[in-house]
Order: sequence, then structure tokens, then C-alpha cells
Amino acid sequence: MVGKRGPILITCQNPDCTFFQIEDGKDITKNGHNPAGNQQYYCHHCDRFFIETKNTPLFNSRLPRSDVLIIAKHATEKTSIRGVSRVSGHHCDTISRYYHLIGDHAKTLNEHFIHDIPAGDCEMDEIWEFIQKKQKSSNK
Repeated sequence: MVGKRGPILITCQNPDCTFFQIEDGKDITKNGHNPAGNQQYYCHHCDRFFIETKNTPLFNSRLPRSDVLIIAKHATEKTSIRGVSRVSGHHCDTISRYYHLIGDHAKTLNEHFIHDIPAGDCEMDEIWEFIQKKQKSSNK
């Protein structure tokens, strides 16, 4: 007996679809895996296929997901590109490309989710402390 399938947590990635990134009313089914091993989906509204890594830094990636995660973890630790290259065994240009992909993706997420947030009292105080001019010393 086949068990009940879990919910599909992905939305349509086709910008021309009327249900593009809309959760309510979506009609998406799983449709096997692509040659790279990523889950493939099918949208019944626009009759288009897409994979789970669409609109992520892993899209069209030839590196395994574990290697990309290692690069991303080192990016958060501000490790040098050459240092990450030595640890991961990948070329410096590859590391740099993934740094750019991860940074662009983070910028897109920030622009989408973080807007119209009022600053509280604590944030304004910290800003004032940062921009406040230091006193000149009179030791001349």
C-alpha cells in the first residue's frame, strides 16, 4: 500500500504563469529527477517543468550541494578565497563565482522580505552612537 504524499512546498518558477510564486491555488506535481539528481516539478497551470534549485545559487551548478554548502559556510566566516580554495580543492575562480551567486541571492531575498520596517529606539540609538563625532583632543 502506498502512503500519503507530503505537501509540495515549492511554487511555480515561471514568470509568465498566473500562479508565479503564489502559494494559494497552485497545482504542482513532482515529475522525477533531472540528470543532476535534482527534483523536477510540473506546473499544470502553465504546462512548464522546473527544478527545485531554480532561483537559487545552486541552479545550473556542477558542484555537489555539499561542496556549495562548505563554500557558503566559509563565506559567512569571511575566509579568504584562496583559503576556501585550499580547503575545498576547487579553483579560486569557482569560489569567487559562488561568492557572487550567494551574495546576489541574499540581496534579492533582503529586497523581497525586508522593507517598510520601522526602526525601534535601540536601533536609532546605535545609529547615533556610530555617526556621533568624537571629541578633539587638546594635546597639541
